[in-house]
Amino acid sequence: MKIRKVRKRWRDVRRRPVNMLASVLTALGLYCGVASMFAAIAERYEQAAYLILAAIVFDMLDGTVAKLTNSVSEFGKQLDSLADLVSFGVAPAILIYMAYLHEERIAGSAVGRTGAMFAIVFVMCGWLRLARFNVYQSKMRDSFVGLPIPAAGGTVATFVLFTRHFSMTVAFWILGPLTLALAYLMVSNVRYPKDRLKSVVMAPRNAFRMLALFAVAIGIIHYGFTHSPAIVLFPLAAAYVLFGIAEDMVKRLHKKTAPDTPQPEEDGEPESLPRKTGESL
Repeated sequence: MKIRKVRKRWRDVRRRPVNMLASVLTALGLYCGVASMFAAIAERYEQAAYLILAAIVFDMLDGTVAKLTNSVSEFGKQLDSLADLVSFGVAPAILIYMAYLHEERIAGSAVGRTGAMFAIVFVMCGWLRLARFNVYQSKMRDSFVGLPIPAAGGTVATFVLFTRHFSMTVAFWILGPLTLALAYLMVSNVRYPKDRLKSVVMAPRNAFRMLALFAVAIGIIHYGFTHSPAIVLFPLAAAYVLFGIAEDMVKRLHKKTAPDTPQPEEDGEPESLPRKTGESL
């Protein structure tokens, strides 16, 4: 019987159709990640950062297409995870290493070795984040447990754009802790909103408030894209990262300040039980 069930399950998996459009979008996201690595190695850092952001767009589109066409498959999930590791794990790590932490002029410097360590830790934590999500959390709809790897890679990319736009010389001791913090958040238990964003946007009771926020956001985005997208993108990415941390801290403080449920006294007897004095008779 078990052999028949296994064969039937295998036939069902093989017969399940693969969404061609979603797979093509995943492939385009993978291409953007590989092209970003080539650009970072050639020291075209802005181009490498924008390619990572383009990969985020394709990553969002392939999942949306698969859900709209009701063709989510295990094959597509694995393709997406492998592409995410390249586009949002390896590509940002190479960008970190080449843009700030790799000093070619000082061979064997401590800074160069430290930059390699930060880049490796970032990739490893992203790898663990994807594995944990695929095995334990893929069916969770309300929130992500740990910072999603596209958000971590996008934060690195927007940080590069932000600093390059203002011609800021960022020391390794600034980007290093940022990289380690993003790596830690990916494997942490901090929750980030997922489908809750839909309920906030679509809920009628929040309609007026959301319209006001959208009006402000449109003005900020217009100003940023009129001058440079780099001005807006990094604050948005940082706001998402900090939102999960702030919400987690608020929940922990609420648990500490919440009054404890009264416990029955150990020595006394419950009032509902009859006493031995005969009062309840």
